[in-house]
Amino acid sequence: MTPFLISIMVFCLLGVAALAVYVAMYGNRIIEERLNDLSLKIRTVQGGSLDDLDGDSETMGRILYQWAARKFPAPKADTPAGEKLSRLLSQAGFLRSADSQVFQVLRVSGIAAGALLGITAGWIVAHSILLFGLVGAVLGYVLPGYILARKARKRQNQIARQLSDVLDLLVVCVEAGLGLFEAIKIVGKETERQRQAIGRELSLVSGEINAGASLGQALRGLAERTAVEDIKPLAATLIQSEQLGAQIAPALRASSDALRTRRRLRAEEAAQKTTIKILFPLVLFVLPAMMMVIVGPALIQIMRTLSQ
Repeated sequence: MTPFLISIMVFCLLGVAALAVYVAMYGNRIIEERLNDLSLKIRTVQGGSLDDLDGDSETMGRILYQWAARKFPAPKADTPAGEKLSRLLSQAGFLRSADSQVFQVLRVSGIAAGALLGITAGWIVAHSILLFGLVGAVLGYVLPGYILARKARKRQNQIARQLSDVLDLLVVCVEAGLGLFEAIKIVGKETERQRQAIGRELSLVSGEINAGASLGQALRGLAERTAVEDIKPLAATLIQSEQLGAQIAPALRASSDALRTRRRLRAEEAAQKTTIKILFPLVLFVLPAMMMVIVGPALIQIMRTLSQ
């Protein structure tokens, strides 16, 4: 059996399984009523009142999520694993306290789904089912963390690209007579309306200041929350300018110029690295093809001459 046929069989099997689950959950009214009755009994056992047991208040999926959250709790925030997870979630833009528990449930679900798919693939190809299931479970455990880390890096790059333009807007607002806090509030609102990642962070900064935090504390929280290298010196500059009573507009303008200089240097560095990075595909793919085209006819002629 060829790998192409195996992949088609796996795809068809997954499609049939998904269709069966959909028909069982939504196509059969009796099963749906039984699931609703089951969720009602679960909530009654948990101590919920009858006023909260209507069909629209909680779905069966939420009941299953609550059950999984109790069985597989997220790591505590004061542990190294909990601190690392919360920091990664904040860098990816997930700032709610329940996001760590949601990620834990998704990871456990990924392990179960990966193990099931691995066992199914091992049964189809008639190889070691246990090995395939173990590989699937490992992939299901690693994949959510990889996706979250990739999303965090992507968001950090977006914030770093948007930072210099935001600084220019802050300079315009400050030079127009606004205070730094009002400038941050206005720019944050406008950039958030444009669905920019840095707009949400600036809105959080203005919210923290409204809640009673100082500008320095809010800026330090912004630097820790985003973990963008360019924000840390900017926050230090603004904090020193506020403490010393210096003008904010020149400091912002100097920070904006420094950011553009660093971006240009990074672009030049990336451009210089491309000559090294392109060497490997040239050697592995282009050079063999060129050798076959150039040397191939000569080798064929030599073989014909020697065979005579």
